[in-house]
This record gives sequence, structure tokens and C-alpha cells, in this order.
Amino acid sequence: MATRKIGLALGGGVARGLAHIGVLAELEKAGVEIGWIAGTSAGSLVGALFAHGYSAAEILELAESTKWRDLAGINLPKVGLSNFEPMEHLLNELLNEATFSDLKIPFAAVTCDLRTGNEVALKQGNVARAVRASCSIPGIFVPVEDGEMLLTDGGVVNGVPVNVARSLGAKKVVAVQLHSGEEPVAKLDNIFAILMQSLEIMQRSQTMEKPDVLLLPDVVKIGIFDFQKVKDGYEAGCRAVRLHKDDITKLARTRMFGIGKG
Repeated sequence: MATRKIGLALGGGVARGLAHIGVLAELEKAGVEIGWIAGTSAGSLVGALFAHGYSAAEILELAESTKWRDLAGINLPKVGLSNFEPMEHLLNELLNEATFSDLKIPFAAVTCDLRTGNEVALKQGNVARAVRASCSIPGIFVPVEDGEMLLTDGGVVNGVPVNVARSLGAKKVVAVQLHSGEEPVAKLDNIFAILMQSLEIMQRSQTMEKPDVLLLPDVVKIGIFDFQKVKDGYEAGCRAVRLHKDDITKLARTRMFGIGKG
């Protein structure tokens, strides 16, 4: 039976974004073709690699071999405690300095302009720098200057960018939300915990455009910076797809005299 491409909206969640790799792996296994990807924060990182041509297995291998020190650098606490310059450099190596037009799958990285409070979906220019901006949690990581804009984590305004996936051209969208049913943080006794809890509350209070299928990986037991829990995050993503496999495969099918691809 003919299939149609679907769009993906990959939400933010820092280390919980490891679940996106499992989602991609199960979609690959099911033969679901991804035509468009919009990612916020961690979703932009995984989405950019997949859009460039990395398979889920290759992204998993990268996640298992990459350490936090490979991604973040120490910064004097003026506009952020740390910076993602190392991640930008690493991504540029992995993506061969790719621009958005070089990608195999149309992709957008969602950010927020701190100067205006507006959502900014980046679709042009250097992909690694756009992902860096999308992942730069305000107060923790140094924001990225882009002309008159000061770009920071897209989760401030749009935690799961379903609308952006549709703006790229997707008629049917599968969304992955990583901020659902979280357990209360036991100790809010440091700046990192307070800033991250604030961001989580902000994202849970946002109104997400309704996707055609919503995946909710069970990542409650994965802490925001538990990057060592690669296997746990991956398996949570796999399970989330399996729970909705019939819905997703129906979404990806076309009738013989239907709309066709797209």
C-alpha cells in the first residue's frame, strides 16, 4: 500500500530528549517515512541529526559515546553559567557545516527571542548554530545573538512545535511531548534545579496545537541532566511508539485514489 510522509514535532526536555531516538528507531522499523521535522531544544538536536541523514542507530551510538563535557563549556556568570560552544563545534563536524538547505529532510529549530518574547523558527543558515540557540536554556546557557535577536531555548514559548511542523508542509503530524506527568522535584536547593523546574512549569502550562498523534514517553524517572540514562530514554521512546503504532501506520497510509504523498 502506498504511504504518505508524516511530520514530526519533537519537544524539549534536555536529557529526556534521549526518548526521541527511540521514537525514530521504531518509526524506521515500521517503515514510516518522515517528511518534515520541527524540534525544540533537545528535539532540535536529535531532529537535526536525523534530518541530515543519520539513522536512529547512529544517533544512539553518538549519544552513548558523547559526554556532557563534549557539549557545554564553563562561562563567567554574566548572561549564563555555561555555554554550548562545544556542542556547536561538535555538530558542525558531524553535519559537515551544513546549512538548512543541505539537509535531506526539511527541518526547523524553534527558539525564543528574549528581546521580544516571540517564537522564532530557524529554517535558514548554519544548522549547528540554530540548534545551539534552541537548546540554550535561559539563565543557564549563554543565548545566541542573531542580528537584532537574542535567541534562547524554544521551550520558553513552544515546547512541542506542532505548528512549526505544519508550517514546513506537513499535513499529518506526530508529536513527542516530554513534559507530562512529572514527579515533583525533591530538592529545589540550587539555581539549576530552580531554573529547570521553572522551565518545566512554563512548558506544561503552554497550549500545544493539537497533533494527529501525541506520544508521551514515560521519562519521569529520567532527571533533566541524566545523560547517562541513554538506554532508559531510548526504550521509553520505543514503548511510546508501540502504544500508538496502529494510529501512526494508519496516518502514514493513503487510499488508492487518495491524496498521495505529502
